[in-house]
Amino acid sequence: MSKVTHLASGALNRSGDTLSVELHQPAAHPAVILLRWPVAPSVAEPNPKALAAVAASMVRILAEAQARLAKIRAEQL
Repeated sequence: MSKVTHLASGALNRSGDTLSVELHQPAAHPAVILLRWPVAPSVAEPNPKALAAVAASMVRILAEAQARLAKIRAEQL
């Protein structure tokens, strides 16, 4: 049986595109991290601040996932 743990998710831009990060632990295989990106391309306004905002959102979501994974691993020790 496979176990899926939601690590983090959030909006990437104002149009609502989201990034989701999950920990998948299949019974017979090594654990993997699954990044669920939007199906269609994400759109940012054509200026440096808008692109920086999308990048900052991605980094924040990935940092949340990393912190949650570290907490899960620490609890398993």
